Amino acid sequence: AIIYLRYKNKGMLQLIMWTNQPYCVYQQLKRDGIFNCDSHKSILLEEVNFQNAYQWMIDQMKRKVDDPPKNVKTPIWAWYRSKNYQHCRPDFRWAQDYEDEVCMEIDIPEKQVLLSEFEEWHFVLSNSYLAPATNYEEYQRLNDWFESLTPEKQQRVKEKSWQQIFDITIRRQDEWTMNGEMVQGCFWQLKRDQVRKVWRLKKGARVREIN
Repeated sequence: AIIYLRYKNKGMLQLIMWTNQPYCVYQQLKRDGIFNCDSHKSILLEEVNFQNAYQWMIDQMKRKVDDPPKNVKTPIWAWYRSKNYQHCRPDFRWAQDYEDEVCMEIDIPEKQVLLSEFEEWHFVLSNSYLAPATNYEEYQRLNDWFESLTPEKQQRVKEKSWQQIFDITIRRQDEWTMNGEMVQGCFWQLKRDQVRKVWRLKKGARVREIN
């Protein structure tokens, strides 16, 4: 079957993405019809770097997408391009995060999603300057300039440089222009009727599609 990157449904552009979650999340989604991320259950958010980076992304979502629904504070993450510039389901056997987990193929209105470059997101996670360089000499020059700034100016420049992660245009000319290979998406809330397919992987078992 052909999977479209985006299509119209009732006049709205939709994106097809994939999110990996514990199986209990899928059970909750079937029971309640809706799932919101609980930041208190995220191991990653115990780390300061992740807390700061997630807060920055939350601020960007409020600016570029919309404010979250009531009582929702943390976004849900999903894949839009999972590998080699391909819009396809990720093989979650490569990095199984839970002993019992699911990969859900989901259908979200485009206007509700904020897409970003996965590799460049790591500059936000490490609180580093993302130099807009296209060769090594330019990279050195920009980083030398950055190091000459005051700490206050550095922080402003860093945060401005991070806006580059939202350019997911595919460019793969050389090692300096490999943009758009892996793209992640953030959105506030997942509803049961937005789930198209579900695959389950239990530790020690084969992946199988479930209802």
